[in-house]
Amino acid sequence: MSGDGSGQGTALAPDRRGVSTAVGYVLNLGLATVLITGLVFAAGTHVEQERETVIRSELVVVGEGIVADVGAADRLVQGGAEEVRIRRTIPERVAGAPYAVRVETTGGEDYLVLSTRDPSVEVRFELVVETPVSGVASGGGVVVEYVDTGDADADGDALEVRGG
Repeated sequence: MSGDGSGQGTALAPDRRGVSTAVGYVLNLGLATVLITGLVFAAGTHVEQERETVIRSELVVVGEGIVADVGAADRLVQGGAEEVRIRRTIPERVAGAPYAVRVETTGGEDYLVLSTRDPSVEVRFELVVETPVSGVASGGGVVVEYVDTGDADADGDALEVRGG
């Protein structure tokens, strides 16, 4: 390379400084995109887990109230009451999700089960009662009812949990 400024006989070395800036910029954008995508995915998963926790907590509160009503109805029946009706207003939805209430018998034990479908959450409560119990309901209202048929041998006398 000559220093006379005429430009003749000079070979210019390739200049790669501009390329490295562009490549660095693209790499930074790619990395930022990956990080933001990861954060959005993690936040979405966290929100869904929190929603399930809130639903479970609300189902526990609703279930405890119904279990208390079933227990109170059983005590009244055991005390000789011929008719019992306990009505409870419950929310139609928990954390925006509809839910079902049912009584299940597993291994000779009665359970009150509250469940949602989306997301799938289930809460179970053991019912410690002497009177047989059955039933199905959904959010909005529940009635725990007993009617004595007067027949001492009747197997049909039971507490029923139903919508109301």
